[in-house]
Amino acid sequence: MNKGFWVCALLLVACSEKQGSGAGPGAQDKEAAALAKQDAQCPGGTVKGCLDGAMEADRRGESPRAVELYTRVCDAGVARACNVLGTFVWQGRGVSAPDPARAYSLYKRACEGGDAAGCFSAGICHRTGSCAEKNDAEAHTLIQRACDGGDKRACANLGGR
Repeated sequence: MNKGFWVCALLLVACSEKQGSGAGPGAQDKEAAALAKQDAQCPGGTVKGCLDGAMEADRRGESPRAVELYTRVCDAGVARACNVLGTFVWQGRGVSAPDPARAYSLYKRACEGGDAAGCFSAGICHRTGSCAEKNDAEAHTLIQRACDGGDKRACANLGGR
């Protein structure tokens, strides 16, 4: 009985560490550091100001301004901004024309930066063949990575895990 207790306890700890925030080790610290960077061209003079400004511009329907600001934030190293920017680019919002290949590149960048939603988006690109080469194995790998990172859509996509 005692042995069973410790096995369950270890499994709970391992699973809770695996679920985490969707970001790899140190990714949250890296993102916080990126948001704190100075950027004189951002509202408030920080990358966080650009992120806040991008979200506000999006709420107001100012897509070109949102794209401009999300680009600065993505380039500063904030993975989730790369994913959002990928969606703008995919949809052709705030850019001259939709660019599926660039959108995929942004999704992969987000995924590699620890953003689970970016992994899911990149996986869907491979599953559908709409913005990356159709590749079911790569799609599954990316969607599994997204699920492991806490993206509920990815888990549902894999069968409701």
